[in-house]
Amino acid sequence: MRPAILTLTTDFGSEGLYVAAVKGVVLGLAYHTQLVDVTHAISPQNILEGAFILSGLIDVFPKGTVHLAVVDPGVGTDRRLIVASVADHWFVLPDNGLLSAVARDRPPTGIWEITNPAFRRVPVSATFHGRDILAPAAAHLLLGGEPSELGPVRTKFVTLRNFQAVENATGFVGEVILRDSFGNLITNIEAKRLGDLPPEDWTIEVAGARIEGIGRTYADESAGTLVALPGSTGWLEISIVNGDAGRHLTAGPGTTVWISKKQASK
Repeated sequence: MRPAILTLTTDFGSEGLYVAAVKGVVLGLAYHTQLVDVTHAISPQNILEGAFILSGLIDVFPKGTVHLAVVDPGVGTDRRLIVASVADHWFVLPDNGLLSAVARDRPPTGIWEITNPAFRRVPVSATFHGRDILAPAAAHLLLGGEPSELGPVRTKFVTLRNFQAVENATGFVGEVILRDSFGNLITNIEAKRLGDLPPEDWTIEVAGARIEGIGRTYADESAGTLVALPGSTGWLEISIVNGDAGRHLTAGPGTTVWISKKQASK
């Protein structure tokens, strides 16, 4: 049997037993699973950051992959836990906005709420549903089980509005949604939305700084230059060549970004 693939994305951090506990439950039920740690360094309780990370997985993992995500500040409350089928991938996660970016351009083909007590550990901890409910549900899918066995079909899920920049007559008003490990500021402005206007005809303003034109690579400018360019995940990002744009601009998630056509700029 070819190993099934499970990715793990959490805010658990690299220390302690939490990540190992989730893996132990999965392997105890589906021992053939190939585990891939995406990251466990999501900022604590940062659903927006987790949602962004998940959005980059579909295009690089094979169909049938199960993605287990646990960024769950509402653990133990009445928020739902769900399984969603998106582009022939499975997502097992709290229904708190984590699915927002994944489902932005790819509507789920099915959503099921995880309610069946047969697919959970006993007893269930009120503070660790990732281990006691989500991990068994993921193992069920890894073994080829039907999602309908986990619980009833749902048609709606919680979405975050942060992944949609506002378009206006001059361009777009967006925001930074992630500061990555290099200090690059990744925005919610999709490069594909900029159309056919030449890259040099755009002006970007962020945190009091102004950038003329959109670049292609980091190395096109000299060290220390503030640049804007399409990142590898398709979102416009603000960077400093060989530097940390977030630190330089004192900016991060939530910082407003304006991008406008030069002929329309004041």
